[in-house]
Amino acid sequence: MGWQFDPAKDEINVAKHGVSLALGALIFLDEAHLLLPSIRPIDGEDRFKVVGMISGKLYTAVHVCRGDVVRFISVRRSNDGEERLYHSA
Repeated sequence: MGWQFDPAKDEINVAKHGVSLALGALIFLDEAHLLLPSIRPIDGEDRFKVVGMISGKLYTAVHVCRGDVVRFISVRRSNDGEERLYHSA
């Protein structure tokens, strides 16, 4: 599986959330990570959230799958609802 993101979008993500989109790949290393659909008709394609632990903190990455490539759209600290889902799974 490959990883990719738009460098301009990465700069926006760092400014907004304080982390690089590249961090999203690390979320998949958490064996207990959750993969959730994030379907919104306005997006025009199937998006997903992955929630997982990195260095003791929960992060969420929104991404799309294009063949064997995961393209990250956003990476941030998980919100309260995502944390509840992760700990209840």
